[in-house]
Amino acid sequence: MQTIPILADIHTHCIASGHGTRDTITEMAREAAKRSLRILGISDHAPAAPGAADNSYFRNLLLAPRKRFGISLLYGAELNILNEKGSVDLDDNLIQALDYAFVSIHPPTFRAGTVESNTNAYIHAMEHPGVRFLGHPDDGRFPVDYERLLSASRTNRVYPEINNASLMPDAYRTEGRRNSMQILTLCKKMRLPVLLSSDSHGKGHIGDMKYILPLLAECDFPRELIINHDADMLYRILKADG
Repeated sequence: MQTIPILADIHTHCIASGHGTRDTITEMAREAAKRSLRILGISDHAPAAPGAADNSYFRNLLLAPRKRFGISLLYGAELNILNEKGSVDLDDNLIQALDYAFVSIHPPTFRAGTVESNTNAYIHAMEHPGVRFLGHPDDGRFPVDYERLLSASRTNRVYPEINNASLMPDAYRTEGRRNSMQILTLCKKMRLPVLLSSDSHGKGHIGDMKYILPLLAECDFPRELIINHDADMLYRILKADG
């Protein structure tokens, strides 16, 4: 299998996300440097998640250092989609002030509905300024219409994530492999770029894409459609108007 250099990992969580994660941003950056990344993004859970940071934490990120241990640091948020209308748990002004945001569905903050209602929730959440990525849209507990979702993703320039944590043998999300393959197949057909993510809670899995790489090989996914293989593409997406 061909190796694909990964320059950035921007779906990671530090101690501010709770979940028993104890590593600070400094410790995360130090680990990213050891693993030869160039860019690390910290995207902690927004306030509606149990144990997550409050609004003041995300405001303070705007003043945080941009370089540590030679690593360029980005600061974002993983927003919780709260309902079918696509409401999220940070104000739009704060979301837009951050470098980027994921919109994700999590069981504590969203009750699973029909395929149509789950898809509507993602699509409406894309409309918030500063949202750039769909967080783990592979979760079988919240089924969606992938053709409709990814078509809206392309229109809104909000890009789907392929999440390594969803593919781990002990993953709590369901049907991760099947759904990730469907996303990759459709994105290849649509020429829609994807973001590869570790979703590392703490430093332990920063930059770890080992369960994603076999899927890319299996569907012969084009390297030029992998966002974090190309730092210039990543920065262009982050600077886009949405």
